[in-house]
Amino acid sequence: MKSFKFKVWKSFNFWLLNESHHLLVILLYGIIAFSLMAPMASNSVIFSTGETVPHLAYIIQGRMALEEGQFPLRVAPYENNGWRYGSFQFYSQIPYTLGGLIYKFLTPYNPYIALKMMLWGSLVIGGFFIYRLSLWLTRSQPGAILAGLSYLSAPYFLNTIHARGAFPEAIAQGILPIVLYYVIKTYSNPKPQYILLSSIAWFALATTHIITFIYGSLFLGILGLLIIVKTPKTRALINPLIRVTVGYILGWLLGFYYLMPVVLESQYVSMRFYVDQVSPYMTNWMTPLANLLSPTALSPSPRDEGITYGLTPAVGWIFLVAWGVVVYDYYSAKPLPPRLNPTSSYLFGLIWIFPLVLFITWSPIDFWAFLPKSLWVTQFTFRFLTHIMWCGALLTGYAIALLFPRRFSSRHLLIGIFLIVMVSRPWLPIPRGTITVDQVVENPQFSKSGAIDYLNRSVIKTLYGKAQLPLLSNTWIPSYNSWESFDRKFLPVIGENEPNWRILPLWQETDKPVLVIEGKVTPETVSDATTLSVVVLQRYSDENKQILGEIPLNQPRLNWRVPFDLTKLNQLDLAPKEFRLQFVVKGNIDNNQRPQIEVDNLFFEGISPENTVIPLETTKDKCTQQGIKTLCEVSVGEKAQVVQLPVLYYSRMQQIKINGQLVEYFPVNYYDYNLVGVRLKPGNYQIQAIFTGLVWANWISFFAWLSVIIMGMKLFWGGKKQEADVKV
Repeated sequence: MKSFKFKVWKSFNFWLLNESHHLLVILLYGIIAFSLMAPMASNSVIFSTGETVPHLAYIIQGRMALEEGQFPLRVAPYENNGWRYGSFQFYSQIPYTLGGLIYKFLTPYNPYIALKMMLWGSLVIGGFFIYRLSLWLTRSQPGAILAGLSYLSAPYFLNTIHARGAFPEAIAQGILPIVLYYVIKTYSNPKPQYILLSSIAWFALATTHIITFIYGSLFLGILGLLIIVKTPKTRALINPLIRVTVGYILGWLLGFYYLMPVVLESQYVSMRFYVDQVSPYMTNWMTPLANLLSPTALSPSPRDEGITYGLTPAVGWIFLVAWGVVVYDYYSAKPLPPRLNPTSSYLFGLIWIFPLVLFITWSPIDFWAFLPKSLWVTQFTFRFLTHIMWCGALLTGYAIALLFPRRFSSRHLLIGIFLIVMVSRPWLPIPRGTITVDQVVENPQFSKSGAIDYLNRSVIKTLYGKAQLPLLSNTWIPSYNSWESFDRKFLPVIGENEPNWRILPLWQETDKPVLVIEGKVTPETVSDATTLSVVVLQRYSDENKQILGEIPLNQPRLNWRVPFDLTKLNQLDLAPKEFRLQFVVKGNIDNNQRPQIEVDNLFFEGISPENTVIPLETTKDKCTQQGIKTLCEVSVGEKAQVVQLPVLYYSRMQQIKINGQLVEYFPVNYYDYNLVGVRLKPGNYQIQAIFTGLVWANWISFFAWLSVIIMGMKLFWGGKKQEADVKV
């Protein structure tokens, strides 16, 4: 019996520590990853304190998009009234494409299972590629196994999945190790297949989570620079650097159809307004140093105010101890073990990347003010913990190799696995949530988390008649308050002398504008003496203004027409062709309470026919959706010659055809949406609208993919031929 047990243990020891048996490592990671998904164990009720619900809605609409013929995904078919919202063009194509496919073919009755399958796969794949890279760097199988495990059980990985519900970022955390592995293999190995694999990995990361792609590129570049600094001058560096650069550029070309709209058109979308106005330094209260170094999960705010339940950003003591061990051994007098000498330059780079990223995560001083605002895209400083994860995990592999340079048995390995899993326990929050999967399937809206992030905000330079006026200021940023304005359509009332306004283009000299205001007044928000005034101001001056009308608010509804008296307004010298419009309340009002007026109509009459719209309320019933095409049949008369289509406007990324001919289009406001407008002469028209993205970028990606496929097939069949020749 004792002999049998010894043989079983010896067999297990061989399988677990033999480099050729990666499947057992995947099985190990799969089991542990499955246990780490425990807070999301329910298949019917969603852990919904973070953003899991809107990301689930994204997957559902991803399936809808695939079913209507979109590939790659471009627009969300259901969101924003089905007006072809370009969310997928700007945000995370790969996860929602794969999630939609899994939902359609593998879990057709439950999209939540599809989402969980992808998160589980991200944990396993991320850990496995850290394991493979660590194995190559350290030549230590036990160290590599523990390195991969430390990555997939890292505190921030678990925070991303469970507390934040940040689905695309969690998938990116699984893809980033693939990028690391193939970039380093491309640098160290001249085989051309590694260039192709690294380019595909870069493409996958870029089209999954642009923030992780940007900072992954940055920190990998810094790591490469540190490696070059420590590389002996006798080694040739030009060819390895060329290979890495070619792989990176090819990855860009593969994703050109997605990346070019992000680069060239994102300046007009709502999220860019957020990035330009909100510095990541303003979020450093979520990452105090004590919490980052804490051995357990602690909220940065004693009252949990302003932070998602369960979000407790921390480095993790596994990584901190590993960094300490490696720093001590690297800078001590004793030499490194011989098997680590070939990769000592990588070790040097990781040693210094780790504290750099930790400092950026902490952000105790506002160095962000001196950086380009394009780097503010990270939004939150805790997002840098992703780069602590891969750096710390690889240092964990090195630390094991340094602590146990000769012998590390399976018993030690099992103890290490147990310790790493137990240390991760505090970052598994107790699940909370009441929203069911069926509720999301019934109404799969992004709502507050994503519905307005990627709206086009191009400046409208014409005052259109019958077009519903915007309700938010020109510089509004995506937030819950902004979403409430879209949802409830409150008139933006302010107190006297408050700096809030909307800048609008000036009417033409021949126009006789009349402002129409219709809506419902919430009685409990006003007093009997409260009045509403319409005020027009100059673009750059608060001194010169005209009150064009005043009305009491002690009535249930407003039905008000305010003529714009040109005699009065000519005194304002409204240059440069713009004016500011304010709705000012006077009377006995609380500083924290403003009258609530839900708008039914807010537009100008008296505008010339060539700038008066056939409004959405009329055209939407004359349009149908057939696959990826929006088809409309519209009659244009003499009084209104601008057709407002039920299609959200995106410059240069849509094809609008009138009776089969491509035409120019422009944005027309519908409240705070920009919809597609076309100017037509009187007559009957058939209109077709398709979201195409940037056509020239699509073609570049097409030829890049064609080249990669051809080169991949050539390398594959060339390898098969060599194998056949060897056998002969």
